Amino acid sequence: MSRAGLALRVALLPVAVLAGVWLHGQSAIVAMTLMPVRDNGPLTIAVQISQGFLAATLNAALACYPLARLYGRVASGVATLIVLSVLAGALQAGSGATTDAALLLQVWSMACFAALLFGGIWLARRRAGDSAR
Repeated sequence: MSRAGLALRVALLPVAVLAGVWLHGQSAIVAMTLMPVRDNGPLTIAVQISQGFLAATLNAALACYPLARLYGRVASGVATLIVLSVLAGALQAGSGATTDAALLLQVWSMACFAALLFGGIWLARRRAGDSAR
């Protein structure tokens, strides 16, 4: 790898992390729009669990190939930075979550987000033959 390529990857790292955090937020908005939650009802928690999975799926589908293409073997490290940034924001925003259901939904959403992002990057690298080193 050339020095210019390495410098470009390092320079784009904050942009990639911010784009990943922004994409996670936009995916959550899309999931809430596609599957609105009623205030009361027997399926409220099920819909919220589905929203978390849908948001994680949308994020992984849109982010895995660009990350794998740009960062190659270190895309998992960049994905770790994105997941930690989103997790820090979620913990700060959800610090008032006192119910067990709210905590479960937050943990489920973060677990889906991390698993699908890492899995998507692994599949994208495998498909590309890890040619973007």
